[in-house]
Amino acid sequence: MQAPTPQQKRGLVVETALESVPDTVCAEVRFFCDYWLDLKKDSHLPPCERLDPLDFFNYLSRVFILEGRNISEMQVRLAGTVYRELYGFEVTGKRLAELIPFDDRGDISNSYGRCIQEQIPIYDVNKMTWRERGSEVQFERILLPFGDDTGVQRILGFAQFFDSDGKKIFT
Repeated sequence: MQAPTPQQKRGLVVETALESVPDTVCAEVRFFCDYWLDLKKDSHLPPCERLDPLDFFNYLSRVFILEGRNISEMQVRLAGTVYRELYGFEVTGKRLAELIPFDDRGDISNSYGRCIQEQIPIYDVNKMTWRERGSEVQFERILLPFGDDTGVQRILGFAQFFDSDGKKIFT
């Protein structure tokens, strides 16, 4: 029996990462997983050129695109209106580290770091503070890496937010 090729191993890693997305995930997160897989095809990562916000126009308010090759370089290239509402200011153009206090939120920095280093989709459920209201909102999020053979260049992110009763908000 032959050992799996690097491409086959990579396929298994990506498949395992996507299997971590539960069957109960919201339809929007599932849409983005399918979108990423369709763009990826047989390549290591989907190329940045294929990332077109018009492909997910209906979800733009909850989408963000980060650009950079490591977590300290990551900058918000595009952020939907929901993020301005949650943060209380425009986040487009800001560095990720300006928005997320990584010293206090290692759980969040770990998600971005894994997406960049392992070059795989990362699904997580977490909470953040809605700055203007001072209340917490829960979110279900997918981080999807885009780039080339040299590594991740962009991350497409989508989050669905929920109120304290578990009802979708910002739809």
